Amino acid sequence: MLLDKVRKTIKDQNLIEFGDKVVCAVSGGADSGCLLHALLTLKKEYGIEVFAANVNHLIRGEEAVRDSEFVKKICKASDVKLFYREYDIPALAKEMKLGEEECGRIMRYRFFNEVADSLGGAKIATAHNLNDNAETVLFHLIRGSAAEGLSGIKYKRENIIRPLLDVSRNEIEKYLTQSSVEWRDDSSNFVPIYARNKLRINVFPELNEICQNSEEHISLAASYISEDNSFINEFKDEVM
Repeated sequence: MLLDKVRKTIKDQNLIEFGDKVVCAVSGGADSGCLLHALLTLKKEYGIEVFAANVNHLIRGEEAVRDSEFVKKICKASDVKLFYREYDIPALAKEMKLGEEECGRIMRYRFFNEVADSLGGAKIATAHNLNDNAETVLFHLIRGSAAEGLSGIKYKRENIIRPLLDVSRNEIEKYLTQSSVEWRDDSSNFVPIYARNKLRINVFPELNEICQNSEEHISLAASYISEDNSFINEFKDEVM
């Protein structure tokens, strides 16, 4: 069961402490919708306060507006305080001389940290899942990354936590369907214009023809590499 996996990840990785304030990054998509629903379901169990944050990058026009309105609707229905921000990412990307994807990521996290600080030091929960992790590892591999990059997405980095990192996209959609939770699909995710989209749309279906559940196997390999890398770094610190 998805919630049991989330509980185990939270416990094993020490992601949440009783009484924490948690800002959930919500886009309106399946992953973040699942994360918000799971955190609200577990809210009393962990004694946490749950907030939501949504960013409109002003890239997808009316579709992005509809997604943000959808987020506002579900937060109101769930009695969750929502923090909302708009950024003109195409203009900022040119100004910062960055790609739109990278610029969007920088501005999102800048906003999330502003919200977390305004709440007195909240944690930021993002909806990265097992598939995202596999895509990240493969992307780093083809770019010639060392062990750190091949270790995958971290469960925790400073005040950022990722409770869904052991959950697959299929499990997320199954959970949402069974829980009667709606979500919105970002049309840009289905167009192979970004590197990650190309991996998701073109590469992983081929990999799964060769070996089923390749995302899970890649994520598992990344966990082994992460453990080895941590041991090497600890040993290096001891002998230096």
